[in-house]
Amino acid sequence: MDLISLWNQTVHNVAESYEKDDKEKKLVMMIGSQVSVLINGRILTFQFKSSYAYEIFPDYLSAFFKEFKRLSGIQELTIKLQDPNQSVQPAPAPAPAPQYTQQPTIPPYSATPNYAQSEYGQVPYQQGQMTFAGGPVAQKNTRGISPSRQPAATQQLPKFMREDRINPDKTFENYVTDPVNSLIFAIAKKIAAAPGETTTNPFYIYGASGLGKTHLLFAIANEIRRGHPEKTLVYLRAEEFIHFYVNAMSNRNSYDSMQVNFQDLFTSRDVFIVDDIQNFIKAEKSRDTFFEIIADFIDRPNRQLILASDVPPGNLKGFNQRLISRFGSGVCREIYPPDTETRAAITKSKCREFHVNLPDNIVQYIATNIRSNVREIEGAIKTLQTHIMTYNGITYDDAVKTLSVLVNNKNQITTVEKIKDRVAKEFEVTVSSMESAERKKKISMARSMAMTLASDLIPGLSLNDIGREFNKDHSSVHDAIKRTRQRIAEDPEYSSTFQRLTLSLKKE
Repeated sequence: MDLISLWNQTVHNVAESYEKDDKEKKLVMMIGSQVSVLINGRILTFQFKSSYAYEIFPDYLSAFFKEFKRLSGIQELTIKLQDPNQSVQPAPAPAPAPQYTQQPTIPPYSATPNYAQSEYGQVPYQQGQMTFAGGPVAQKNTRGISPSRQPAATQQLPKFMREDRINPDKTFENYVTDPVNSLIFAIAKKIAAAPGETTTNPFYIYGASGLGKTHLLFAIANEIRRGHPEKTLVYLRAEEFIHFYVNAMSNRNSYDSMQVNFQDLFTSRDVFIVDDIQNFIKAEKSRDTFFEIIADFIDRPNRQLILASDVPPGNLKGFNQRLISRFGSGVCREIYPPDTETRAAITKSKCREFHVNLPDNIVQYIATNIRSNVREIEGAIKTLQTHIMTYNGITYDDAVKTLSVLVNNKNQITTVEKIKDRVAKEFEVTVSSMESAERKKKISMARSMAMTLASDLIPGLSLNDIGREFNKDHSSVHDAIKRTRQRIAEDPEYSSTFQRLTLSLKKE
């Protein structure tokens, strides 16, 4: 394929990736028509026919560059952007391939660069003719090991990839679990022992805030580091990913290689862990890049993707349905709220962690009355610790009085609203549809399930009370509950769903 045909195919493929955004697709086609390419040795030069294309091209550079490399099969390239307002200079001779000794040298650029400070340290660029390096992933590997393992490559990683966000104190040994969460705990340990197995990839966990999802992610990461030190691993929260992506793409004065190879920073890792992915709803461009990264990551052999969210995959807002279905191709599990006995064990564990000595009756009071999440248990212990340090001790009555602000019994009781929200998420419907007169099968099943749970979990709630919550009369509620109980008795899978919902909602 000649260079003109190669570039035209590149533009076509990039444009087609925006199939759902006609405006963006047309813009890509317009940019492509205003650009020509020239290859001289290891230098790929983009030449522009207009200043407008030159100004906006960096926003699409990564997509064009990756697709061009894929089609051409040439992986080691240095990029130059030729300013249309400057006369074209003769292309320099190809730079020699870097020679690695004990410490690999940074690959040569097309010209001697100036340097500017950025979040990544010093980054090469040129005024007028902007020069991009191929980045650590594109470096020549003469020693037979992954570029991500090489010392020089590590030094070239941006600051956010060099920082460690994994708490070393959060391990499997101090993670307190209970029978209802024993399966997800066992799966997590299996993944940590053998990351990258197809049967457990990707691993998606979800559950309400404060139930220990992040602790479990840290435990997996720490165990992988201990048992598989050769594996490269990165952990980020969604908000951090968005922040780093925006910083990398907006650093228009330096045009360092991280803009071109941003996705490669993640797909070149062996293990990629992302927390709170529901927060990608806040940033569309960052979310689209994240989609591309994890889609690529899942397809690569021996890689382990681990995701955590407050909601099940079907309730993620703004996520591509095809990608959501990929989450289900691995293991998807919910973390449930702990029971009273487990909360007591968690309270004792946190007391040891914070070096606080509490009598058993106070531990039991905390476990019985603070049911929302582990973070509130931690807050209660720290509150009592302050009292102990001030008064050199604490009594049961003092503890009850001190925690009176935290222990809000009204918030500890299951409500119809909480039941509606939880069932709506489980059945992937909306609360408003459950309250409407819609008779679609999924909505009817969700409505009947919610009515039955309300009848079981809220003592003293009459059929008329339940009916008012769903805009139904008492006879309709009676029939719906009867049908639900019959299905529970006949359908094991439906029965399992009912039991799981009961466990997650029940307040002891």
